[in-house]
Amino acid sequence: VLEEAAKYFEFELRTDSGAGARAYLKGRGLTAETISGFRLGYASDSRTALKTALKSANASESLLVTAGMLIEPDGGGPSYDRFRNRVIFPIQDRRGRVIAFGGRTLGNSPAKYLNSPDTPVFQKGSVLYGMHLARGAARKSGRIIAVEGYMDVIALNQGGVAETVAPLGTALTELQMEEMWRLVDSPTLCFDGDRAGQKAAARAA
Repeated sequence: VLEEAAKYFEFELRTDSGAGARAYLKGRGLTAETISGFRLGYASDSRTALKTALKSANASESLLVTAGMLIEPDGGGPSYDRFRNRVIFPIQDRRGRVIAFGGRTLGNSPAKYLNSPDTPVFQKGSVLYGMHLARGAARKSGRIIAVEGYMDVIALNQGGVAETVAPLGTALTELQMEEMWRLVDSPTLCFDGDRAGQKAAARAA
């Protein structure tokens, strides 16, 4: 189901409705090769577009809810798409399988970034974004670099530094540190230089 969702978001990025998302990614300096390599996509500003597309591909509604793709309202009523009007960043496990998504709003949502909830295949505190690409590069270079977010990982990869990972919108956890320590003795923290970034680096240290 998550793989089908990733393909759907990738397709939507190439449609007319994805023009704003493409413009955002181009404005951030990303090449077509980078966009394709990270499987970036677009979720349209619709409450049911993904739900309709994936249900027609024989995915049950309950499975879409379990996978974190749909939200069931607490007060009852029909479920609706979790990601709407957002650039989509598929989150992959260390073997490259899609296990969740992150989305950056293109509108005025108070939540600039939104992640999938924890599911049977995704626990946010134990996954590092970009690890499926960083593992081999880290073994070759002898280093691994933790940065703050999706775009930092992607930009560094495009610049030739593939041994780069990021936590998923939260402080670096012990489980994530253990993931890095499996690859190198001394991971490098390269968070933003603002006060929040410095505090996050100090906490991690």
